[in-house]
Order: sequence, then C-alpha cells, then structure tokens
Amino acid sequence: YNTVIKMKILIKIIFLLLFSKSVFAYCDFEIVKMESGVKSLAAKTNFIQDVDNLPELPFTFPIPVEEICKDSKFIMFPVNFTYINKKLYQIFIEDMLSDINHLENLKYYYGNPTEEYEDSGSSGMNFYHWDFSNKHIFLVIKYTPNEVIQNIEIVSSKYSKMMEEHNEAIEE
Repeated sequence: YNTVIKMKILIKIIFLLLFSKSVFAYCDFEIVKMESGVKSLAAKTNFIQDVDNLPELPFTFPIPVEEICKDSKFIMFPVNFTYINKKLYQIFIEDMLSDINHLENLKYYYGNPTEEYEDSGSSGMNFYHWDFSNKHIFLVIKYTPNEVIQNIEIVSSKYSKMMEEHNEAIEE
C-alpha cells in the first residue's frame, strides 16, 4: 500500500515537470572559449567560410541557435559571436520568442550569479551577473504581461579595452 502511494506521488511530480510553463532546457552558448581564434568557431559550425580572409576589425557572426545547441527546445534566435583581431570577445543573445528559462540554463553552467536584482511587479526587469576573472556573464530579463525579452551577454574582461583600442586606431 505504501509503495502505491509513493508511485502515485512520483507520477504526479513527473507530469507536473512535463507540463509546467517554463521550459527546462540546457545549452552551453560558449561553444568556444573567450579570446579563442575564429578558426575554433569555424570548426564547430557550418556558417563560417574563408576564415583566412576575415578582417582584423570587429565583426560579428550571427549563428542560428539550432546550430549551437543540441537541445531542440532552443529555436528561433541567433547567437552572435563578436571578434576583434580575429579573437572572440563577446557572445550576445536576444531571445524574444521562447519560454526557455535562461536563468536556470546559465546557473547550470556557471553556478549562482554573483549579483542579482529582481523587480516584483507584473512589468519590470530582472538582472543577473556572474563575475569571473576573465569574463562576465549578464542576463537581463525585461517583462510585461504580454512580452518577455531575455538578453544574454558573455563577454571577455578585455572587451572594453579592445574596442577602445580599435576606436582610437580609427580616429588616427
């Protein structure tokens, strides 16, 4: 009798998890490490051609998330890889369509955020930041009753310096 009750509870928990609103999905957007060369990304995707003729100046590759993530729940938004001097300094994502829980996904790969701020109203913004010695990860969730926009940025600690150097070189 006790086993039957445990089985019923287990089945209810499984159904609750399967049919809850937020989608639990996992994807490591950082398929190549910060400051790695563009050839690393070219080796992992089919979207980059003619690597040797790419410019030194900043450029971004928008790659469909379906090409990056093995989990089929990740669909319909680009993962933007920004290179300066042919090295990766930023990954940026704007997800306006899916109901993926990006906070849980980022916690899975990076642990709990270093800092966070969450609005409590029906409209507002939630902010999460992971601070590492060589990079920062940001998740900003803007929401209203009708819309949720989730922005993710994985950025090298050297990104600002590299962009500043590039902009100074243009001014000369």
